Amino acid sequence: MLKKIKINGFKCFDNEEILLKNFTLLTGVNSSGKSSLIQSILFLLQQKEKGQNPLNGKYVRLGLIQDIRNTITNSKAIEITVENETGDICKVSLNTDGKCEIKKDKVLDDVDFVYLSAERVGVEDVYQQNLTNEYRIGIHGEYSFDYLSQERMNELAEPAFRFPGTGANLGNQVDSWLNYITGYYVTSEQVAGTEVVKVSYRKSINGSREAKPHHVGTGVSYVANIITAALSCKQGSLFIVENPEIHLHPGAQSKLLEFFCYLSARGLQVIVETHSDHLFNGLRKNVKRKVISVEQVGVYFLKLDENYLSRPVLIRLDENGSVGNHEKGLFDQFDKDLDDLLGL
Repeated sequence: MLKKIKINGFKCFDNEEILLKNFTLLTGVNSSGKSSLIQSILFLLQQKEKGQNPLNGKYVRLGLIQDIRNTITNSKAIEITVENETGDICKVSLNTDGKCEIKKDKVLDDVDFVYLSAERVGVEDVYQQNLTNEYRIGIHGEYSFDYLSQERMNELAEPAFRFPGTGANLGNQVDSWLNYITGYYVTSEQVAGTEVVKVSYRKSINGSREAKPHHVGTGVSYVANIITAALSCKQGSLFIVENPEIHLHPGAQSKLLEFFCYLSARGLQVIVETHSDHLFNGLRKNVKRKVISVEQVGVYFLKLDENYLSRPVLIRLDENGSVGNHEKGLFDQFDKDLDDLLGL
């Protein structure tokens, strides 16, 4: 697992260090640095790929160095360093002339990861097969249903992630979690003689009445995508997902957070960017319920200082899920609106 990341001179970051836990939740107002923090991690992971521009590749496209250096501090270089739990370090330095220097040991080479961007594939009549097998899920989740169609009857990639009291194969596990979160089951199968995958949903495990994705709530497809992607991972894998709450009812958001906590407590490293108070409060609830320990979670509230530099604030939680330092803007809009309604 990755233990911490240091960011110097990158976009809105001057000199910051962020500790990464089994489950790390990033939140804050718009344009406060959440996506940039994720981009810094993806930028490092991208250096595993050979023969490509270090700034622009498979996982993130950053443009030119003048687009990403911190102009507020007039940074002359960008340095991003990541350390794993055994102390291995990878450091990437870029000068303003575009020269890139990479110092690393095996910390990146050993990282298996899945990244789902905020622009994920949504409801489709059919989904494309992954004919290159280059990246099992795709950064938009475009191949997740193809992965499910191929691996459905195979044992879960990580047995420790198995949902209690259910079958051990991937299809059983996806169905168990999807039904728990949304009340649906999913079927995904390749269409013979084509390059597409057909997906349908049903309300009971053995139900014969199937519905096409367009006739089921949009959020169901988004959740099925996320569940499949996460369950393709193993202990020690890194799973990064932006705004997993898209199109989800608050109750489903809370249950999806339980899914993340369940896997994180068993060795999957999860980084979530969110604007949802239901995910934040769901995390607090799962800490209190001992689904995941408080030592395994980290919450960062990102905010801008008077110079428009990003300042990540570690939100302190105790073993009961109580917040030790309430930051202004940390999911307090409900209270503000309620005060207005009550005339307070």
